[in-house]
Amino acid sequence: MDGPVFSPDGKWMWSGSEWIPAPPDQGSQQLNMQDSVIGGDVVHNTVVNNDPAAVTTAVIAALQQMGMVNPAPATPTAPPPAPEVALPAAFNVGDHVEYHSPTNARWLDRCKVVGINDDGTYRIEVPYQDSVVQTKHAVVIGSAPGTIRPASPPFKAGDRVLVDWKRYGHYYPGRIALEHENHTFLIHFDDGDVEDNVEWIRIEPLDEDSFDVQEYVETVMNEEQELIDAFRVFDNDNTGTISAREYLRILSELGDNPLPVDDVLLEFVELGIELDSEIDYRALAKFMVASEQDEPSQQTKQEVVIHDAVIEGDRLSGYAYDHPKLGEGRINSSAIVAVTYDERATARVETQNTVYVVGPTGWKETPPNHPFNDADNQFYTVQGAGTAKCNGTYLPSTEFDGVPSYINGDVLLLRWRMGNGDQWWYLANRNSLDRKRGDYYRVKSSSDTPPSTGWTTDDQTEGEAPFPSVERNGNPLSNNAFSVGQNVKIEWNGQWWDGQILEVNADQYRITYTDYSSDWDEWVGVSRLKSI
Repeated sequence: MDGPVFSPDGKWMWSGSEWIPAPPDQGSQQLNMQDSVIGGDVVHNTVVNNDPAAVTTAVIAALQQMGMVNPAPATPTAPPPAPEVALPAAFNVGDHVEYHSPTNARWLDRCKVVGINDDGTYRIEVPYQDSVVQTKHAVVIGSAPGTIRPASPPFKAGDRVLVDWKRYGHYYPGRIALEHENHTFLIHFDDGDVEDNVEWIRIEPLDEDSFDVQEYVETVMNEEQELIDAFRVFDNDNTGTISAREYLRILSELGDNPLPVDDVLLEFVELGIELDSEIDYRALAKFMVASEQDEPSQQTKQEVVIHDAVIEGDRLSGYAYDHPKLGEGRINSSAIVAVTYDERATARVETQNTVYVVGPTGWKETPPNHPFNDADNQFYTVQGAGTAKCNGTYLPSTEFDGVPSYINGDVLLLRWRMGNGDQWWYLANRNSLDRKRGDYYRVKSSSDTPPSTGWTTDDQTEGEAPFPSVERNGNPLSNNAFSVGQNVKIEWNGQWWDGQILEVNADQYRITYTDYSSDWDEWVGVSRLKSI
């Protein structure tokens, strides 16, 4: 660079080894300096005052542009895991849940169940920033991205937490000082910093009994303190700040790879950082710790819930609820990479770019390796019930009368001991177990597993004939296009009407029309039916 180098405000001149006060009346030199440094093409994008927070933010931007630190990651590096949350057998409409967002790679709180789909998946509402609420049309219970679990107790003042500081992608320990009416929080960090209006999405509980959590806290605090101690050498007055002039000297003279003065000054000029402004080096240290992360982890594959699923060769087909590119409708996947099942018999079918989630009853044809086909697993299928909601596949749930119960949506399959000692198996509404009514079918039996036949109704039950049968190990393989209990559209007289499948006999289906009496029930062929 030709000629002397002046600071952006014209008050300082570079002597070749240090910044010295500039001679008076150097306004013209300041303009020349800026023209020469920036090539005459760049002007100040930002006018930074002496607020250390604003200056520090501008310095961080300069460091990023010079490649000295990494940009803040799109999603934060996860802190040590919190204790596992026990997963329930089912949720009801209105239940408060957490949703594991694949996009944010985080559990989102204050979500709500607003509907239950025919295949046992759930429709939920997910609140985001700026009062935006998104609807997820089909999710399942679980712990992986795209699933839901019971909502953790809300944070309260005094709770110890880990917080993604200023969204820079790194968690620091602190304590909640206050919750605002809009459900954001005032955080007092352990290092003395304060951040207000922190969204719940950036907060994780801090389990002080966990060795992993304590190790994480100790490591991150030590890393931050080392940087703070290094900066404090230049803070002669112990103010918690250093001048931009001093920091420019640190960047251009110290360390293993000092930067050219011209390059640093260019960034300072472009961002309007004046050399006599102050930098909050504690905040700068926090950001530098966050930027020293390893390479970002591989992006989580988008998860899509489908039903009426079939695996044919190495491909999956089915009806997708909310495909990111194709929307809602039938899909045919690319080649399958892997198929896994969780303890709830929910399948994850992984392809090159997508993970398709199939609920336990979301198959049109159950794959041979499905948990329902394993004789060691406890799943039961109820078929032929006149009360259609009782039909379907029942998953293991909690215990009643010392033996497991099983659940399918709002209906429980359970054993209960009467006051006189008699034991009965019931198909009952799970929401009415403490009321006189709510049982659909029952059979007197002391067996530890539900009887296959003998189910009936009486003056203590509300089920309708015909009576059901119960078979072990889930849905049998079937080539039928529709199943008992499925909600469908039915063609009648040139129009399509809502209804439900009552019975299946080869390629014929006995149906009932929604909101019409059983006088309208009839047998129809597949040409008069279509899925909803």
